[in-house]
Amino acid sequence: MFTELLAREECRRDSYKLLSECYYLPEENLLSRLGSLDRSRGELFSEITQRIPQLTDMESLQIDFSGLFVGPYVLLAPPYGSVYLENKRMVMGESTLDVISQYKDEELDIGIKEAPDHIAIELEFMYFLIFREIEAIRNGQYDDAVKFLAKEKAFLTHHLSTWVPDFTDNIKKHAQTKFYQDLAHLTDSFVLKDLETVSDDSIIDVLRVRLEV
Repeated sequence: MFTELLAREECRRDSYKLLSECYYLPEENLLSRLGSLDRSRGELFSEITQRIPQLTDMESLQIDFSGLFVGPYVLLAPPYGSVYLENKRMVMGESTLDVISQYKDEELDIGIKEAPDHIAIELEFMYFLIFREIEAIRNGQYDDAVKFLAKEKAFLTHHLSTWVPDFTDNIKKHAQTKFYQDLAHLTDSFVLKDLETVSDDSIIDVLRVRLEV
C-alpha cells in the first residue's frame, strides 16, 4: 500500500509539471520533452504523448498560443485566475494576493516571468507542493507530508478548481489547433479529478499508520 501511495503521488507530481510545460510558448524542444515521457506514469502522460503527431506544425501552434493566451488585442482564453475570480475581470485582485501569500509561505520567488496566477505557475506550484510531500514521506516526516497534502487540497479548492473549468471552456471555444483543444479537456478533467483524489482520506490514513509504527 505504501509503495502504491508513493507511485501515485509521483504520478500526480509529474502530471502537474507536464501540464505546466504545455502552457508556455511552444518551441521545438517541446517535441523532444514530450517524446521522452514515460507513458507508464499514468493516463495523462499517455494522453499527451499520443498527441505528439499534432505538434509537427510549430508555427500553427505558436499562432494559436498567442491568440489564446497573449493577444495582443483580445485574450481569447486569459490564462490568469484573477480574470475569472474577480469582479470586472480585474487582474491582481484579492485572489492573486492570496496566491502570492501562499508562494511566500513556501519561500518561493516566481520572479517576473509570468503573473503569479498564470495557469502555468499555479500548476507548477502544485508540482512543488507534491514534490515536498513526497520528500517528507521518503524522510519519514509523515506529519509534514499530511500538512503538504492539506495545502494541495486548499490550493485546488480555492484556486485551480474554481477557475480552470471556465478557462478551459474558452480554449475549447477558440482554439484553432487540436492540440490545444485536447489540452483543455485534459487539464479540466485532471484538475477536477485530482481534487477528488486529495479529498480522499485514504492517503492520510496510510500516513497515519506509518506514524503509529
